Amino acid sequence: MAPLTVIFYLCLCIMIGILGRRTRLGFFRSFLFSIIVTPVVIMLYLLLFAAVDAEAQEESKKGGDVLG
Repeated sequence: MAPLTVIFYLCLCIMIGILGRRTRLGFFRSFLFSIIVTPVVIMLYLLLFAAVDAEAQEESKKGGDVLG
């Protein structure tokens, strides 16, 4: 594999790690999973499910499940 391709792939993985640093996965797991799987798949995961996690946290702060 060409060295520039490896450098480009690792740069993408680092970007995904930065994108995932404030999610449940964190930087290191996002970076590691993007190396193992692909950066594109992990980016889609982060973009789809990080928004769901953020909405759930906001709702729990408001007391969304109030009975009675």
